[in-house]
Order: sequence, then structure tokens, then C-alpha cells
Amino acid sequence: MSALPQTSPIPEEQLISFSNGISSISVNQQEIVKIFSQKSGLMMQGICRFESPFEILFPLFKGLSESGKPKSLNLRFSSEEKTAFFYYPEANHVAVSQFFSELVLLLQKEVKFKKVLKEVIINRNRFRSEQFLLQHAMMD
Repeated sequence: MSALPQTSPIPEEQLISFSNGISSISVNQQEIVKIFSQKSGLMMQGICRFESPFEILFPLFKGLSESGKPKSLNLRFSSEEKTAFFYYPEANHVAVSQFFSELVLLLQKEVKFKKVLKEVIINRNRFRSEQFLLQHAMMD
């Protein structure tokens, strides 16, 4: 059973490209993760590196990827570098691209959720501070 949600496949135009080169995943003009990949014989190999300050997403990435990855995808993790190294047979390119696209989509949603939650907490604290000031002003 996969930890990733079982939804309809991501349209091909939204799949992350794992052709030779660099793919950069962003939210609100901030890069979350960079994916470097290249073909080596019949295999594709690459690196996923989390950008600052999004290294905190690395444990989530690691947990989700380990529980739902295709069998053909081999992953190794470096917690010190907040990096994942991967390789897979080129024949499984579509399945791996689908998997990484779903995983990155979840990470993007997590970043957006945390941003909204932070705003809610800030607004709540402001409201409490204003209530406190009003109560003290009325008591005097």
C-alpha cells in the first residue's frame, strides 16, 4: 500500500521532466527542491537536493518516498546533506516521473498549508493581544 494518495494520474504536461538536466520545484517563487538527472547507459540517475529553508521537508520526503516508490526506483538518502540519490531503468521513466510528480505535489501543498497556518496563528495572536489591551483600557 502506498502512502501517496491514489488519485487519477497526473496529466503528462504536469509530470516532472527527468531528462538530462535540472528541474527546479518552486512555491511562491521560492525553490523547494532541485532535481539533477542524467542518462547513464540504460539507467537514469540523479539527485534531489532540498534548498534552504525547505530542508525541514526532507524527513517528510524520505518517509513518503520510502512507502510508495516504484520497485524499479532505487533511493539512497543523505540526512546530513538533505539529499536523495536515485537511479532507475530508463524503461520505467514514466512510472518514476509520475511518482516524483505526485510526491512533489504533496510537498508543495505542505508548504502552502504551513504558510496559511502561520498566518492564522499570527492573526489569532494579534486578536488576543487587542482583546487584552481593550479589556485593560476598559478597566481603568
